[in-house]
Parts: sequence; C-alpha cells; structure tokens
Amino acid sequence: MNGVTAHLRYHYHAGTWGQESAEIVVETPITLFINGQELVTLIATPTDVEELISGFLAMERIITRRDQIAIYQYHQEVQQVWVRIPNVNQDRLEHFARPTLSGCCGRGRPSLYFANDLDLEPVPANATPHLTPEIVDALFAQLDLITRRQHSGGLHTAGLGDRLGQLHVARMDVGRHNALDKVYGWSLITQQDIRSLVVVFSGRLSSEVLIKVARMGIGIVLSNAAPTSLGIELAEALGITTIGFVRQHEFSVYSHPHRIRN
Repeated sequence: MNGVTAHLRYHYHAGTWGQESAEIVVETPITLFINGQELVTLIATPTDVEELISGFLAMERIITRRDQIAIYQYHQEVQQVWVRIPNVNQDRLEHFARPTLSGCCGRGRPSLYFANDLDLEPVPANATPHLTPEIVDALFAQLDLITRRQHSGGLHTAGLGDRLGQLHVARMDVGRHNALDKVYGWSLITQQDIRSLVVVFSGRLSSEVLIKVARMGIGIVLSNAAPTSLGIELAEALGITTIGFVRQHEFSVYSHPHRIRN
C-alpha cells in the first residue's frame, strides 16, 4: 500500500478559489498480536510494515533478532499483524497497559523513561565515527531530497548514513518514532551491523527519539529540527552526539561535540 492517497481540496490563493487533487498521508491503526494476544495498536503509515513491527519489537526489547519471530502474518484488509514468538519475555509485554501508542506526538509510554528503560547503556564509543561538517551537509542533503519527493508534507523521514556521506536506507511514516522503527527493522531483516552508522532524521530530537537511537547502538543523530532539554540530558548520559537545525552549511551541536571535526 502507498503511504499517500488523493483527496479533493478547495484551495484559496490571492482572492481566488479553486478545486484540486492533493496528496494526503495515510494514517491507520495497525494492531499487533503476539502469540494470539493483542499487544498494542500502532498509529502508522502502512508501508514497510514488517520493518515497522520488527523494529518496534526490538526497540521494546521483546526481541533482539528478526529470526526470533517464528511466524509473521500481515492481514492488510483489517490492518492486523499476527506474530508468534516462542519463549517471549512476558515481563516486557507487561509494560503495555495502554492499548494505543501514537507515533505522531509520542508513544504514550506507561511511565517515565527511567522506569521503563533501566537497561539502557551508553553507546560503544569505539564504533561511533567522527564526521566533518561537509559530511553532515551531504548526509542531510540526501535525506532532504527524499523527503521533498513526497508532496503531502505529512511524512517524517529517518535514514542511516556512514562517515563517508553515503545514505544507506531511508524510511517514511506519519510518526517520526515509527520511521525510526522501520529503519531499525530494516537492519534486523537484512542483518546489517549499524553501530558505526549515523541516524539522519527529520523531526524533533525528543527523549523518546534519543532512547530509540540508543537502542540501535548508534552514537550520532542529526536532524533539521530542535532537541528538547530531556533529549539533550539523555544524549549526554548515553554518549550520543546530537546535531540539530541542520541547514545548508549550518547546524548546531548540543552534546558530545568532539565527534564533529574540521
């Protein structure tokens, strides 16, 4: 399924009204069942769904490898995903007391990050690359080009790039957290070691985003948007370099600036 749909809109410009077809982002609830029991409903764009589910489960430490999912079934007509995970960690499943997680403005975690994420550890410093300003520009320019190709204006984009300035993968979703889950799911399905890569992101660098970056084991995240105070606090503690307000030949570094060098 495509991530956008056509919708008729009435457009006003300079005193004149007109009708035109516009691209609108598809947003739909996708309900996840594990071993026959309903776990959660994700509000997401129904593209790259297997990557979304794989990444989400790994982010929540329900799985660590894609092959732990013995059966995966996506029923598109009812937007349900059924998976079987033998010997699943029941303690992790108990964190999902709330039935719906929205990917647009937060995942609705049952409690604060320090109650749910006690197992977070600093990213491995030896695997994290150093970047030049030119590489930062090159990585975000590639992501920006992909983002501009969709005309709905409603999709967040997340990608993974390397220290040479090459973007390896990019995924889109109505929810910025979902876009990160899809990228992580891609790495699990393709069995890619991504710890030496860089997260390139179009969205606010909130605490939830930094937690996901840490889960991926990545030490640099760059975005065209702003960080939050808790996002910076987490980045400092977890050893993550946060780069915000990336524009052409311009950006700001908020934590661990030693990885950006001329």
